[in-house]
Amino acid sequence: MTEQELNNTEITLKLPLGAVNAILQSLANQPYAQVADLIQAIREQAIPQVPVPTPEAKPEDAPVQ
Repeated sequence: MTEQELNNTEITLKLPLGAVNAILQSLANQPYAQVADLIQAIREQAIPQVPVPTPEAKPEDAPVQ
């Protein structure tokens, strides 16, 4: 297998959200041109997997009867 083929081989990593955020923070400290595509690829895969918190209903938000 050539180096180019190896570099194009996809792998799957399962990491906790905190670890992904730590990786992104580390990448953010690097020159933008070197990491922008990698950060974007991580975000594109991560965003659909992270649940959006729902706001809790407050008693004052209850409908008036």
